[in-house]
Order: sequence, then structure tokens, then C-alpha cells
Amino acid sequence: MDVKPSKPTRSPRGVEKPVAMRLLPEERAELERIAGEEVRSAASMARIIYLRGVSHYRRHTPTQPPIQ
Repeated sequence: MDVKPSKPTRSPRGVEKPVAMRLLPEERAELERIAGEEVRSAASMARIIYLRGVSHYRRHTPTQPPIQ
């Protein structure tokens, strides 16, 4: 029985459910270019950009009470 070595993961434990995101071809090309520069997968790079974007979004968006 051959056991393949597992690839190192860049996401923390518990990150398991993928989210599909639609990008224009030029957006996808830029994501892949940036990921290549950092030697990451496109998915890993998209997660990093998302996390940075959420932080920016929260700082610059006023909070609103929940809709009831």
C-alpha cells in the first residue's frame, strides 16, 4: 500500500467548505499572477485577499441594526 505524502496546507484547521466566486477573465488572471508571485494557489491567495478586504470593509462601513 503506497501512502502519498500530504501537501502542506496554508489554511487553518477548520477551513473546509469551499465558496465559489465568479471573476472576469482579467480578474482571474490577476489573481493567478499575484498567487504565482507568492508561490500560492489561487484559492489560498483569494482567501488572503478576502480576509484583508473584510478588515477594510468593516473599518469603512458604518454598522447598521439588523433588519427585523
